[in-house]
Amino acid sequence: MAAALVALAATSAIAPGTGDAAPQQSFSAAALQGAYASRFSGEVDTGKAWVPILGTGVFIADGSGHLTGHETYVVGTEVCTATITGTYTVGADGTGSDAITYKAQPGCEGGSYTQSLTIARHGELVLLVNTNAGNRIEEEWHSQR
Repeated sequence: MAAALVALAATSAIAPGTGDAAPQQSFSAAALQGAYASRFSGEVDTGKAWVPILGTGVFIADGSGHLTGHETYVVGTEVCTATITGTYTVGADGTGSDAITYKAQPGCEGGSYTQSLTIARHGELVLLVNTNAGNRIEEEWHSQR
């Protein structure tokens, strides 16, 4: 019985892998390509109060640093839609940023914003945080592939 336990322990110690470190993935703008479903939430400072914002959208990344798309969002109780254009950069470690301009429907405010981003799951998931003063918004993009 003791010999069987020693053999099992030795097998368990060797079986999981070779001991080599996992290979590092190198990222670039090409890691973001195709359509991404987006969901975001947070708060925006109106100058009088922090107001909740919630939304969804679709972003299309071209793999070369350009974005297009559209989103629907609610600021407080106002429902808005907007078209999106922008650019993004991605570093070798999978972190980067984007700069977005959104043109909102009449009656809603348009503008621009920037975000920091991190790519996960080989580009299938992108985690983002708004970097503009007066905004506390986080976002996720999920690949539609």
